[in-house]
Amino acid sequence: MIAAKPDRAAGTGAAPWLSAHPVLATLFIALTATTFALGSTVIRFAYDAGAGTLTIVMTRTTIAAVGLALVLAALRVRVRLDRRERWAAPLIGLFMAGYSGAFYMGLEYMPVALTVLTFYTYPLITGLFAWALGQERFGVAGWVALPVAFVGLVLALDVTGGGFSLVGAAWAMLGAAGFSAVLILSAVLLPKRADTRPRTLVMLATSSAACIVATFATGAVWFPTTAAGWSGLIGSAVCYALAMTAILYAASVLGATRVAAVMNFEPLASLALTFLILGERLGPWQIVGALLVVAVIFAFRPRRAAPADLAPQGEGASP
Repeated sequence: MIAAKPDRAAGTGAAPWLSAHPVLATLFIALTATTFALGSTVIRFAYDAGAGTLTIVMTRTTIAAVGLALVLAALRVRVRLDRRERWAAPLIGLFMAGYSGAFYMGLEYMPVALTVLTFYTYPLITGLFAWALGQERFGVAGWVALPVAFVGLVLALDVTGGGFSLVGAAWAMLGAAGFSAVLILSAVLLPKRADTRPRTLVMLATSSAACIVATFATGAVWFPTTAAGWSGLIGSAVCYALAMTAILYAASVLGATRVAAVMNFEPLASLALTFLILGERLGPWQIVGALLVVAVIFAFRPRRAAPADLAPQGEGASP
């Protein structure tokens, strides 16, 4: 009971202004999605300066884990897990490390905007997984959404153009499948609770530890060699930590489903930021395809959205 009091206090202090102003709440979540997109964009500078994928993921997850640990310590929130969470949270943390690594491998081969767009097919993959497991009904809308999203993705990737990479697309899709696995496992294995931050910390800590072991075991410790590269690496990690904290706050105040819907703004933010910061340009048909994919993601809603409800609660909410 002692650990629960700070949570209630935190939720009753600054929370009402967000829940009482729908427009501001939407802008807050959209800003969070943009922060995630900014982190994915500036990491290109780290790659160009020689940073390796394992090093990037290790740095990002470690900073996020330390940041969340400091927040919980400041709020005097004790990290208590029930019996199932003690083994399920670390297991899901390993999947978090895996999908993050796959996503960033995709960035090595493809432009940022296309990699993010490919990764954001995960709501459709999650819907298919849930349908296969009998957790939800895949209605007519779902079966229409899948081919439309596929056509849009083919147009956006422009498989005959210079920016497309089959290897990069495969890595991004593997990351999307890994993230879908995180959502499904979270829905199946983890009990519902009001405050998911303690187990989120365990997941991030496990993911960080796995990345540290993998990085040093393989000898792939490749940090950036320029100031711009270091700025991109640290900037991306800070964006991830800040956005993760913000999304936890928003989910606790507004509810996870509402947050998940607005978080689909991230692919659009990536398109804009990569153009403004990196100069990445998409052709007219690529833009049409990207808008098709994003429109399907916004429109696609499973009838039983338990996996989606878990997505923004810090359990691997975004790449």
